[in-house]
Amino acid sequence: MNYKIILKFIILFNFIIADPYEQLDIDFLKNKKASLSTEQTKSTTKKNKKDLPLYLELIESYSKIEGCFTFFWDQNKNKLLISIHPDQFNNIYLANMTRQSGDGYYYDSSSMMNEFPFQFKKIAGNIQFIHINTMFRADEDKAIHKAIKDNLSNSIISKGKILSQPHPENGSILVDANELFLRDLGYISNRKNSRYSFDIKNSYFIDIKSFLKNSEIELSAHYKSNKWTNAYTLPNSRSMEIKYHISLSVIPNNGFIPRIADDRVGYFSTIYQDYSNTLQETQYVRYINRWNLKKKNPDAYLSEPIEPIVFWIENKVPEEFRAAVKEGILAWNEA
Repeated sequence: MNYKIILKFIILFNFIIADPYEQLDIDFLKNKKASLSTEQTKSTTKKNKKDLPLYLELIESYSKIEGCFTFFWDQNKNKLLISIHPDQFNNIYLANMTRQSGDGYYYDSSSMMNEFPFQFKKIAGNIQFIHINTMFRADEDKAIHKAIKDNLSNSIISKGKILSQPHPENGSILVDANELFLRDLGYISNRKNSRYSFDIKNSYFIDIKSFLKNSEIELSAHYKSNKWTNAYTLPNSRSMEIKYHISLSVIPNNGFIPRIADDRVGYFSTIYQDYSNTLQETQYVRYINRWNLKKKNPDAYLSEPIEPIVFWIENKVPEEFRAAVKEGILAWNEA
C-alpha cells in the first residue's frame, strides 16, 4: 500500500513542477514518419517490379520473322509473340482460315472455313482480335448509319495479353500470339455434343512466315475425349490432331470493280444488307465472287488478261488422275 502512495506522490509532483512551455518529445513521431517512408519505398519498388519488360529485352531469345506483321518465335518453348505497330490498330485486315488436315471421317482436309475482315483493338492490358461486321451497312452520310452502328456489333474472336513496354523507337508492342491464335479455330469443342475438348497443352505452332502484304500461321490443334468415340479412322478415338492455317493479309486497293449478281444465273456470291435507302424493295445486295481480270487491250471485244488466272493441281491428287483434272479445268476455262 505504501508503494502505491509513493508512486502517486511522484506523479503528482512531476505534474506540478513540469514546465508547460517545454517542447514535447516528438522523436517517436519522426521515427514513425521515417518508417512509413521506408514502407512506401518498398511498395514503389514492388510496383516497379510488376512493370512490363522492355521490348528489346523480351525478344532476346526469339527468332524474328519480319513482314506485314512481325513475329518473334521460340519454337523450343512453343511461344509466339506478335509485334503490333500503333498504326496497325487503325487498319482493317483480311483473315482467312483453312483446315489443313482432319480425321478423314467427319473433319476433312483442305477445307476453307472462313474469311472475314478483322481489326486489332487495344483494351487495357489486352489486344482484342475483332471480327468486323459487314453484313449490315449504310452510307455514313445517312442518318440510319448510326442506328446500324449502334444496334449491330462486331464479334471478339480472341484476346492476347500485352507483354512489353512500347518499342523505344517506333512504339510497337509485343502481344501473346499463343492466346490470339493457338485455340479451337474450328469450334470442334461445340460440335457432336462436345465429345472432344480442345487440348492447349498438346497444341503448337508448326510454321510461321511473314511477307510484305501477308502473314501466314500454321498450327496443330489437339483435341481429346474422356471416352471412346465412333471415329474409327483414328487409331485411338480419344485423341485427334487437326492442322489449321491462318492468313492475315492487307486488303488490296487495286481498282477492283464489283459486279452485281443476277438471280437467274448460278454464281457464288457475297451478300449483305444495305439500309442506305430504306424505301427500296429489298435491302439485300448480291455481288458475284469473281477474279480481278483486266484486258491487255481494253478496246478489244476479247483480249488476254494482264494477269491470267493460274490453277494449281494439289500435290495430294493421285498421279493417275492429274491429266484428267487438268483437262477438265482447261475445258471449263475455255467455256
